[in-house]
Amino acid sequence: MKPKLKVFEEFSKALLPHEARYLQSLANFQDAEKRNVFQNLVDNSLNPEQESPFDPDIDKRKYHHIKTWAEHRLSLRDVDKVADWLLDFDKKLALDLVTSEEEKAVLDYVKNYREITFNFQILYRILRDYRSYLLIRMRYDDHVIILDFLEKWKEVYVRANEIQEKLYQATTEITDQFTKSENSSAYWEKWLHKVFASKNINGNNRYKAFILLAFMYNNTGNLEKLQQIFDKIDGFFNKGTLYCRRLLYNYYSSRVLLHSKQRDFEAAVYYGKLSIRQLNEDTLMYINNLVSIYLRLDQQKKALNLLEDYRSIYENTHNDLQKIIYISYYLRALNELNLSRKAENIAIYFLQKYETEILKLRWHHFFTSYFTALLNNENYAAILQLDKKYSLTEKELTRKGSVNYVPNILWAFSVAAFLENKISEEKLFSNISESLADVDITDHNREFIEKNVKILSKNLPELKVFFKSYLRK
Repeated sequence: MKPKLKVFEEFSKALLPHEARYLQSLANFQDAEKRNVFQNLVDNSLNPEQESPFDPDIDKRKYHHIKTWAEHRLSLRDVDKVADWLLDFDKKLALDLVTSEEEKAVLDYVKNYREITFNFQILYRILRDYRSYLLIRMRYDDHVIILDFLEKWKEVYVRANEIQEKLYQATTEITDQFTKSENSSAYWEKWLHKVFASKNINGNNRYKAFILLAFMYNNTGNLEKLQQIFDKIDGFFNKGTLYCRRLLYNYYSSRVLLHSKQRDFEAAVYYGKLSIRQLNEDTLMYINNLVSIYLRLDQQKKALNLLEDYRSIYENTHNDLQKIIYISYYLRALNELNLSRKAENIAIYFLQKYETEILKLRWHHFFTSYFTALLNNENYAAILQLDKKYSLTEKELTRKGSVNYVPNILWAFSVAAFLENKISEEKLFSNISESLADVDITDHNREFIEKNVKILSKNLPELKVFFKSYLRK
């Protein structure tokens, strides 16, 4: 790397694809060298695996100009930076520390306000406080500017708050369906689509509606509808709407799930890597999503290395759900790398520390990995003890009817019971045969079943033959 281009090359490597596309729609460089540098910048962002070096003979000032121009353009569209600016003004307003320059910037922003922005609700709430600040100081002209704004956008603000409250209600019911197997929340779909597609809505509520729709379609396996909403949100990002890196990272992580379900694992890895470029409050979730792809590709060493590289994020997070998912994948990677003794010890410790959270949030995910370690270690008695303590086989019955349902906990328990001489061979095959009646074979769960069969049949080769005949159906 040439020292003179180090800063620009670092900027290039950090530039996200949607940022590059948005900048490309604005660029109009007259200088030929600047045009070439900018096009190289865009191409490298869109095709990171085929990066072309920048010409070191071009004047460094031209690189600086392009970087400054790009950062300024992105900054103007960055909804998080606008939010920070508004909230900083609000704080100074409360402490009576606002400068005349800061007030002028806000007043100019209000006078030029033409469309509902991402942070509209924050802006409106702050301006309601600002009007009193102006009035008590008898600044009547400025007060009129703010008052006119509040009157003009009053109905929009009321509607935005109503939508926000309803989105919270929808979030509660949709996530309850996922974590507690509650009744279907599909009736929210039509309303969420209306919110997502509405022209007269702030971007914050629009994006929340998108996240909920994506969550629903991911969990129901409706790939066609999932692709449709991704195509629409992609258009918003390419135009610089809804833009900030926080949202882009979240979006890239969501695309990991989409491409995973489409079995386009190359794309899933591509977006997974994009999603973890920067640390934020959701990084552990993004790590878990990428790890899941590596495990599906049988790239266990990559999965384990990634988990260990981000262990500090896991240790410091307060998100119990993502902690459980992280540990479950960690156990799985260890199991598949023939480190099941280590996996069992970690599982024992984690269960002791997070028993309540596991049973409430993601018991099946955790115990699947834990039982795999116990099966590999031939510790069948421990499986029977865990089932007795937590009624896991009974809990598994509540999962019937869910997408890609596989009663692997029941299978592990039945194998352990047989090998511990608690049930007969006839009962073993009866349990498995009856449970298979509730399983619909899909591309996704076939892969999962085949991996389970390999583990279950370690000391029962006849099981492999039994499942093989079933999977042929």
